Amino acid sequence: MLICPILGAEESDLNLDIQFVTRDKEIFHNQEDVSLTTEIIKILSDQHYVKKPYSSIRPKTFDLFVERLDPAKNIFLESEVVSYQENLNLLNGGFKSDLVEAFKLFEIYKNRYLNRHEAQVAFLNQIMEKDLLLNRKIRRDRSEAIRPVELNNLKTLWEDLIINDVIQLILSGNSLEEAKEKLLKRLTNQKNFFSQTRQEDIFNIYVNSVTSSYGPHTNYMSPKRKEDFDINMSLSLEGIGALLSSDGMYTTIASLVAGGPAEKSDSIKPNDRIIGVAQDGDENITDVIGWRIDDVVKLIRGPKDSKVKLEIIPATSLDDSNTQVIEITRNIVKLEDQAAEKNIIEIERSSKKFKIGVIELPAFYFDFEAYQNRDYNYRSSSKDVKKLLSELKKENVDGLILDLRNNGGGSLYEANALAHLFLGRGTTVQIKNSAGNIHSLGEKWGYQFFNAPLAILVNKFSASASEILAGAIQDYDRGLVIGTETFGKGTVQRVDQLTSGQLKFTESKFYRVSGSSTQNEGVTPDISLPTIIDIDEVGENQLPGALEHDNIPTTRYRDFGRIDPYLDGLKEKNKQRISQSIFYQNLNKRKEWRELQQIDWLELNLEKRKAIKDKTEKELLALENSLRSQMNLKTFPTYQEFLDREDDPDKISFDKKEIRETANILIDLIESKNKTTIASLEVG
Repeated sequence: MLICPILGAEESDLNLDIQFVTRDKEIFHNQEDVSLTTEIIKILSDQHYVKKPYSSIRPKTFDLFVERLDPAKNIFLESEVVSYQENLNLLNGGFKSDLVEAFKLFEIYKNRYLNRHEAQVAFLNQIMEKDLLLNRKIRRDRSEAIRPVELNNLKTLWEDLIINDVIQLILSGNSLEEAKEKLLKRLTNQKNFFSQTRQEDIFNIYVNSVTSSYGPHTNYMSPKRKEDFDINMSLSLEGIGALLSSDGMYTTIASLVAGGPAEKSDSIKPNDRIIGVAQDGDENITDVIGWRIDDVVKLIRGPKDSKVKLEIIPATSLDDSNTQVIEITRNIVKLEDQAAEKNIIEIERSSKKFKIGVIELPAFYFDFEAYQNRDYNYRSSSKDVKKLLSELKKENVDGLILDLRNNGGGSLYEANALAHLFLGRGTTVQIKNSAGNIHSLGEKWGYQFFNAPLAILVNKFSASASEILAGAIQDYDRGLVIGTETFGKGTVQRVDQLTSGQLKFTESKFYRVSGSSTQNEGVTPDISLPTIIDIDEVGENQLPGALEHDNIPTTRYRDFGRIDPYLDGLKEKNKQRISQSIFYQNLNKRKEWRELQQIDWLELNLEKRKAIKDKTEKELLALENSLRSQMNLKTFPTYQEFLDREDDPDKISFDKKEIRETANILIDLIESKNKTTIASLEVG
């Protein structure tokens, strides 16, 4: 999680009042930093799943340190980065000397940052409408850009960034003067935060560049960073129910807490960016771009039942000027809010009414405190699901959908317990530790509690324990896995206490009973459903330094033979339904349209950007109204009315469409099995 709003330092707690002591032209650092770095590197080189000496991860550490200081590549010149790397190559490779060089590089960063601030403020103060009508472009995402080669190029880039910000604010409904005023406040906030940098903050950036060289889930948490993390966790459980991160400029929704107010509102999603916050009854939204994450948290938090307005840039937006204002009622997230829920879908086919049970499981939860206190009524996902299965069996359901969409995981032992409700005895998952030892998790004895046809519904945000359960059901051929590829997190982390702070690092990997790791590749569904999300841009394999997918020997497991004989036929029937569905036809049109809109460059011309925005909104509205018209629902006269549709009683639910299609696939399976049974009886 990124905590530094200015430097973009992952897993660091930037509080920024930099007062460096210079001795013999070297930046001074204390012995505690060296000792702590030694302690961290020893643990990682000895106990991390991928054991690497510091010398082997040193080049990656340098790259990450530079990237975290200057992720948008608008501070350093290319020659400065090359010179820094060459100088490091001449050193003996010890992390003590590398730490000194890191502090030296930050001195360059600090001076250049202040130069940029002064230049942008001066340019913004004199900017006029004619400056917004340039015939040049700027990269939308500068992370893959080439660094400027000369200071003049850098100065032009700084001005272009300001012009782009002004244009985006005007397209969001501000006048030129309002846009300038907001940007001046934003720049002032950023400088104020930057001026609070301390020496330990730079050390944290360096150390987390070391830890992240081992993988994306390995990081150092200083005592102050731990405090900030606890505050953020309390926001997730007592506020809107969201975990936040920062990329150096924007505060982003990292994940939503199952059962929390944000998730229940269905108005905010992971990767949405928060750019403004307003309290209940306050019409003025505070611009929070460039704010420290802990300050954003303070604005969002508030008493139970009060409301907070968030101005967001949705993750699906094609342009940062496409913003929305949403309102969420704060509440405390309780365990029961994450509890499994059931319902029944009835679908009639050939004069027969099928009843399909649906259990939605948002997390693999377990009330460990109640369990330790020997409270027999402790809550757990496996106990709750078993109770719901009993109720569904009494309702004589023909099959079950276990909905694991957006389930990011939880207790491994709960995933194992749930698997055995459907499998009976047998291994659920294999675990390989850093020493190379492999052990299995499962039950030698047990009975199959639920034997009816089963479908597991997943999406790209189904991760960890969800992937273990889905993978086991698929490998045993006990049920269908339907949806999209899952997230692909197949690693286990542990936390060690250090002399100062904590170190979280990867120590094990999960493997399916078939021997395939869930790492990076996740679980591939038996039948894929169309989705508007670009699944290639989400997942473990998109995280820098993610561990690779691999295989270990298979273990003994049962083949239920429930799915494979019928799979080709099920896919064909699903394909026919999808092709004839007006909903999925419209979804495919949206996806094709969105792919055509992906742009790498933004015009620095207000009139051209207005024309593009108007065209985009008209086309999006046309796609929405086309679907609504075919479904005999109310259409929207304007794009703004479409955005403000929160209380729309006819709001089209993508989730419900996926559930219904999954139910249809399950009924296809039931009918196919019935035909096979009848045919075998006739032959007999």
